[in-house]
Amino acid sequence: MHDSGRVTDFLDDYSPYLELKLTDLVDGDRDSSATGECVHMFICEDCGLHDIQTA
Repeated sequence: MHDSGRVTDFLDDYSPYLELKLTDLVDGDRDSSATGECVHMFICEDCGLHDIQTA
């Protein structure tokens, strides 16, 4: 599995440039802004499977 970066970076063209405080509110993890966890997209290089995990 390859870490492709933060899930919120895939929302639109400008989301990688937004403040982390804002994008943590829409990353799918209710507690990520409070716990400091970052939700990342992992992609399998063999089969292309996409998985979302906290990092």
